[in-house]
Amino acid sequence: MGWLSHYHNLRIKTQKANHPSKGGLNTEKKTIGGFIAALRKANGMTQKDLAERLNVSDKTVSRWERDDGAPDLAAIPAIAEIFGVTCDELLRGERKSPEERTVVSKENETTPKGEKQRQRLLKSTLSQYKNHTYIAMGSTVVGMIVALVCNLAFLKAILGFFLGAIFFAASIVCQAVFVNKAFFSVEDAGLDADILSDFKRKVIGLAEKSIGLTVAFIGFTFPLILVDAYMGLGSDSLLIWGAMGAAAFLLIYAIVLYFLNASLLKKGTYSLSERESTIYQHNHKLKRTCAIVLAVVLTVTFIGHQFATSIWGPYSIMEGTTFEDYDSFIEYMEQDVPANPSYNASLKESAAVPAPEEQIGTPTYYDEYGNEISEEEALKSRLKDKNGNVVCEYISRRSVVSLRYTPKDGTILPITVCTEEDLQEARQVAAVRHVIFGAAYCIECLAVVLVYFKKRAK
Repeated sequence: MGWLSHYHNLRIKTQKANHPSKGGLNTEKKTIGGFIAALRKANGMTQKDLAERLNVSDKTVSRWERDDGAPDLAAIPAIAEIFGVTCDELLRGERKSPEERTVVSKENETTPKGEKQRQRLLKSTLSQYKNHTYIAMGSTVVGMIVALVCNLAFLKAILGFFLGAIFFAASIVCQAVFVNKAFFSVEDAGLDADILSDFKRKVIGLAEKSIGLTVAFIGFTFPLILVDAYMGLGSDSLLIWGAMGAAAFLLIYAIVLYFLNASLLKKGTYSLSERESTIYQHNHKLKRTCAIVLAVVLTVTFIGHQFATSIWGPYSIMEGTTFEDYDSFIEYMEQDVPANPSYNASLKESAAVPAPEEQIGTPTYYDEYGNEISEEEALKSRLKDKNGNVVCEYISRRSVVSLRYTPKDGTILPITVCTEEDLQEARQVAAVRHVIFGAAYCIECLAVVLVYFKKRAK
């Protein structure tokens, strides 16, 4: 592990190195680039020969030898093996003296200074991975902004969801590439197993947080796919349904992580110390318990939600207008009242193509035999009592959803008329109930999460 103690300082050195003299190595070379050049020439190799053996370009080798850069940490063992030197000698830029070989008899033996340099190198690698993670998270944020702009500014909810999904997918793919690159950068570096395991756990932890943010944003924008393709979802509705979608997706993501972390431990991707293993087992059981409790609570709430929706749906809770006599009922029904503008507002958004002129004008009505009849005859309705006798006759000019009455002997009073306006009010009440249940789902999830964080071992 001694060769790691020099890597950080040697990588950032950029001073020019003199060319080695012919016939042997110039041990005064103190840079990795100069030492590689001397070793290459002593072995009769060209830059292209060395580049081919390392699967890099000859320009890359040239930069190394000019000290304009340094090889990746993972390439150091391969270079050392080609030239028959140790990794420590390669990074020192010189051969070890006989005294040093006597004192340090093992290649992997490190000094306190070497250990400090190694920790600095790992922190530098981890810092680079964090910067890459921020790039992936930035893609997620851009996707969220694109989805919101398409929905709120252009009323293209579904388009906004799919455009945002492209950025979300790119973020997840980039994160996977960054994780693989971080693992590869230390895989063949000869690190201690515990140090390597700790590094991998930190990388995986950052990846889980980054992907978790992406999953939350996917859940938040998911309601956009459930609305009309040419209509947007209002900011209030998006905030409510988006929050519930994010909570649902994060819950699914937590379940996936529960099994994924157990699988990674089983496969040996990373390991835990005895104390960490105890903490993990405790928290693992606590997660399972919290998940079971949350599943039961959410199931009970969902059953109550569905029961309330089926019993007290919009058509069931419409109040309408009740009449106790036929004259007031007939007068009300024969009023030519235009449709509620608020009800038709959504229709105006989707009415991109106007009706042909020939379709605009006085409509023509026909009876069941195909004979043309007047508008009054077509709109005339009759209500019958229990015995089938007509007790009320009127011309229906209102947009009526339903008439509620109970046929009796000689009468059907009282009569309750439910219009489109009544239905819209009932739907608003039902929407409020959905919001309340949605808030209950979120509160239940939040409560279980808080209980977990309070009782988990640290």
